[in-house]
Amino acid sequence: MKQIALALGITSMCFVGCKTVKENQHSNSVTMSKKSPNVILIMADDLGYGDVGFNGNKIIQTPNLDALSKKGVTFTNFYAGGPVCSPTRGTCLTGRHYARYGIYTANVGHLPKEEVTIYDLLKEKGYSTGHFGKWHLGTIVKGVSSKGKKRKPILNFNPPWEQNVDESFVTESAVATWNPTENDRYKKNEYYHNGVRETANLEGDDSRVVMDRVLPFIEDATKKSKPFFSVIWFHAPHEPVVAGPEYKAKYSNYTDREQNYFGCITALDDQVGRLVKHLDSLGQLENTIICFCSDNGPEGKHENKRFIGKTGGLRGRKRSLYCGGVGVPAFMVWPGVIDSNSQTSYITSTLDYLPTLVDGLSLSIGDDRPIDGVSLMPMFMGKSKVRKNPLPFMYKGKGAIINEDLKYIVTNGKLTEVYDLRNDRFEENNIIDSHIDQVGKMKIYMTNWNNSCRNSQKGEDYKSRNYKPVDKWQGLRIN
Repeated sequence: MKQIALALGITSMCFVGCKTVKENQHSNSVTMSKKSPNVILIMADDLGYGDVGFNGNKIIQTPNLDALSKKGVTFTNFYAGGPVCSPTRGTCLTGRHYARYGIYTANVGHLPKEEVTIYDLLKEKGYSTGHFGKWHLGTIVKGVSSKGKKRKPILNFNPPWEQNVDESFVTESAVATWNPTENDRYKKNEYYHNGVRETANLEGDDSRVVMDRVLPFIEDATKKSKPFFSVIWFHAPHEPVVAGPEYKAKYSNYTDREQNYFGCITALDDQVGRLVKHLDSLGQLENTIICFCSDNGPEGKHENKRFIGKTGGLRGRKRSLYCGGVGVPAFMVWPGVIDSNSQTSYITSTLDYLPTLVDGLSLSIGDDRPIDGVSLMPMFMGKSKVRKNPLPFMYKGKGAIINEDLKYIVTNGKLTEVYDLRNDRFEENNIIDSHIDQVGKMKIYMTNWNNSCRNSQKGEDYKSRNYKPVDKWQGLRIN
């Protein structure tokens, strides 16, 4: 497995024939079209690092994702903001760590209206904004949640149509990936279109059901000569994983479980191809920034007959702060800015989406609130070879931080693990004893960062002092 993972591009090496982003020779200023570029953020749910062809998978058919990735840069060191879905989704939209606004894990808290999101920034610039698929950043029906009373559905009511989203077609949380309305997951977790419960065109592949709403939104914005921002958060391949007969047939030599898992990923891929074709037909493909990633690693504590998602050899899976839990497949396409057919081992994250767009599109957040992500523009333009700020993680009292090549892990209040990710991406060799000086410095850094998150969670970054956290602070304890 380790040898296979190395071939997947997990190290800093390029695929044969690829350029690294650092070889780009862009000028200091980004050459932009006179038209504002459209922006699309695509996310799969529980897709493993090794579950796609562009990362070396030879079984699962993802030809459309593979082709699209070649139009831009593939990231081999890209990290979801957290090891589970809701926290990561918050980081995508805000550039801030989820501990700052109380989304500590899945189905907890909500995205406060006081947070500045990509929706807010682009809406202010005249963009049409849309969100399609999974929401998972609050409840969408007042007083109702698929997770019951423990979700605090009244306190956490936060639908996308109250977050500067013009067009939305969403479920609160995960649904089955085939005939979603026929599965128990759909109870109190129905699709809502702009706040109204949807009942039509919900049969068959769920990724198609989602894309059926995306394409008219894009076409409408194009007809109005407006740039658009579209978030497409597919449910696949989150449990319950089901594929339609057409997609299962593509994998007839495999087990039923494999047919469903592989098939629903290929179904998602087909819809990405449909999106690209539609953009091209509208003349929008070369004026659209497209980002793709997963929200965390694959389901299950261990790979087995039920949980078959691939991490590419990375240690850990969903809910783990090891790289298999937060390291995910990802690429970005930005015509005129990012060279096609390129690859980078630069440490990148969902936290970086907002600051990169702020930098690249000359946007303004409007205040000096802490931003945990970094702009990737210097890297794209060949000016930066190393991430400027450490990359932080926090989950259920555990913490981790990646600083240059080293990853530090805190468990039970103690920093006890250090890994050299450049030479040990599989986190097999704990080298803490040879890095005592760095450990002391990183404990101070993590303590200060943790305190900053605590201040943010209390609302101190917001102009309004009426903000009250929904849940108690759940930060790190570092001895």
